[in-house]
Amino acid sequence: MSQSLPCADDFPVVSVIIPCRNERDHIEACVHSILDQDPPKGGFEVIVADGMSNDGTREILQRLAENDVRLQLVDNPTGTTPCGMNAGIRKARGQYIAIFGAHCKYAPDYIRKCLELLDEHPEVCCSGGPIVSRGRGLFGRAVAAAMSHPLGVGNAKHRFPNYEGYAEGACFPVFRREVFDNIGPYDENLPRNQDDELNYRIALHGGKIFISPRAQCVYYVREKPSQVFWQYFQYGYWRVAVLRKHHVPASMRQLIPIVFFFLMVLLLLIGLCLPGWWALIAAVIPLVYASTLLLVGAQITVKRRDAFIGPMFTLAVAVMHLAYALGFGWNMLRSKRSWINQRFLYQGG
Repeated sequence: MSQSLPCADDFPVVSVIIPCRNERDHIEACVHSILDQDPPKGGFEVIVADGMSNDGTREILQRLAENDVRLQLVDNPTGTTPCGMNAGIRKARGQYIAIFGAHCKYAPDYIRKCLELLDEHPEVCCSGGPIVSRGRGLFGRAVAAAMSHPLGVGNAKHRFPNYEGYAEGACFPVFRREVFDNIGPYDENLPRNQDDELNYRIALHGGKIFISPRAQCVYYVREKPSQVFWQYFQYGYWRVAVLRKHHVPASMRQLIPIVFFFLMVLLLLIGLCLPGWWALIAAVIPLVYASTLLLVGAQITVKRRDAFIGPMFTLAVAVMHLAYALGFGWNMLRSKRSWINQRFLYQGG
């Protein structure tokens, strides 16, 4: 039996927007975790912008929408994430706009806690919770550990599950609606990193973002090395596009992976040209890097009491670093006329 919209005057206080494409394995649990939220005063609506999924996702969403009128399905013919976000924003009626991911499950009070954070911090325009990464298989668990460790993600505050305070962004944010009126929508020319670009514009306009572990959600990581590689390759590639758009230099955190990996390649090539023991000098940095990964992997093994996660953690971090460096480097070195097809880059993830 269909539920009535739990909102006053038919206008919900929160509009939750989920861009998705071919998320059959995650979308139902994700949507249920949102529809089962403790409703804030004024209620909420859920708008899923589907990128013309062909794996059964649309059928799942249509079935769910038939049983709950709070859920709406809108088409996103381009299939790209920012176009889906903007399609949802145009449809949204709420005072607050929440941008959620389909690879996640949200605590029953996630929306309410985010609204509380906005009330407690009137100086901020966006709130959320730090991301809690989780994997199902062995490699997935290692990826989740890597995405929550400084060795894997540097000083990205929103990646640390227990962090509370101002941050450069929130992974699953709740915005005051006027943010989009003031700075515009997501950049539809950025299939990836469109959230980073929006956060940069927020900062340029003096806006602040606050995150707290009081708002809990779980992000399910990619489970295969090839999927993680492609995900981070795209992050690196489209990071350069964001920097070019705003004419800003890359930060140290963004440059370290590419500089480090290309330095290792250079040293290894030099080592091949050196005679005898001198060749070992070129292997010092790669050996230090590998030793560091193995040492931290061993610590993760002891901490989690999982004998197999350490080697997989080492692999996961190496894949993330290498993929980001290659993506970043590829875009930096390409000519301005050789743009890679954006649709191809998006759909490969």
